[in-house]
Amino acid sequence: MNEYRLPPPEARGENLCGPNVKEFTVGSWCAEPNGQGPVTAVAVSIRLENGVDIVLRLKSPKRVDQFIQMLLRHKRDVWPEAP
Repeated sequence: MNEYRLPPPEARGENLCGPNVKEFTVGSWCAEPNGQGPVTAVAVSIRLENGVDIVLRLKSPKRVDQFIQMLLRHKRDVWPEAP
């Protein structure tokens, strides 16, 4: 497996304004409207407090790993005492 380095962390608070997240879900995604086709991505669905839904489709294992590592990096920054 090739080692992948995360990009440098973004400056705290810079350009991170916007509505709050009301809820989110994660699931396997397929292109067929009935959900019966082959799954081709991991989807992160984010519902904002203003009612807008945003869906991120991560289409490779590398992108999923990047997303997880970025979340963990910022989790440790915000809550250094958390496991």
